[in-house]
Amino acid sequence: MQLNIRETALNLGYIDAKPITGHPFDVWLNRIKGTHLEGLSVMHDPAKVTGWPINEITLWAAITPSPPIEGWPDGCCEIGAHYMALTASRTRRAAWQDAVTAMGYEIKKDAFLPDRAAAIRAGLGVHGLNGLMIAPNHGSFVDITVLAVRSTPPKEARGPEHDLSPGCSKCGACIAACPNGAISENGVDTQRCLRHYMSKPDQLPEEDYHKMGRRFLGCDTCQLACPSNAGLKQEQPSKEIIESMMLEKLLTNPSMDSVSKGFPHSKEWMQAQGALAAANMGRKDLLPLVEALVGSEDEQLCKRAQWAVNRLRQI
Repeated sequence: MQLNIRETALNLGYIDAKPITGHPFDVWLNRIKGTHLEGLSVMHDPAKVTGWPINEITLWAAITPSPPIEGWPDGCCEIGAHYMALTASRTRRAAWQDAVTAMGYEIKKDAFLPDRAAAIRAGLGVHGLNGLMIAPNHGSFVDITVLAVRSTPPKEARGPEHDLSPGCSKCGACIAACPNGAISENGVDTQRCLRHYMSKPDQLPEEDYHKMGRRFLGCDTCQLACPSNAGLKQEQPSKEIIESMMLEKLLTNPSMDSVSKGFPHSKEWMQAQGALAAANMGRKDLLPLVEALVGSEDEQLCKRAQWAVNRLRQI
């Protein structure tokens, strides 16, 4: 009967879905030791996350493409492929959960589990030096969903003996491409990744503001440099999304409704990213809009706007 779970996933647009056991993800746990992710160590044990006996846990890992994005015009910020696909991903996940529940299974909704580690155990891809999973034919531009189902694992469910994937070729392309030196031969330091600083803007040193370029949310630089992603079909952002990413819009009346409903960041956060992008793109014509943000009660917006103003006045 569990084959129906896979068939349902494929019908919903996933390109593959495979079952794995609920054994702890010890390889993943060792990888995060000594990093800021260590506080999430409880995630490594599906039995603790779900509250079910290990012999009653089947985890289903599924992937779907999240193609790289091209065609961002001059004058607008960029969004990473993962975030462009976020709304569709959430909708697909919810539909899969509902369908499996309708089959009579008990599931643990929104179980917080290490998705890349689960997908690697399932054999859907290998571990990349940049911390992402690389899937055959789709590279690292894939979205991963993990579904926790209360059922005895089927015979084909892969266990922890598969957690040590052979890994990528370690060609070093991502190391050379990373704008902030977050990747080394030992892997990725997620606290140096620009995406981390988007979540924790107060931690980004002012002398590194220029490294943000015109990025608004996400950074695909290491992925675009990876030879595993060469030749992937790229998608263009819609007209509505491009309009929402235009600098004039971001600096005055930003909105992310065209990309993701319930966007977690504030208006001030969006304006701050817009201010950095305006300065990094040399848009002196937008100086009045950036100047209007100086003096904001939001500390980070005020700080970034003042930096942008100083930079633009030097042009």
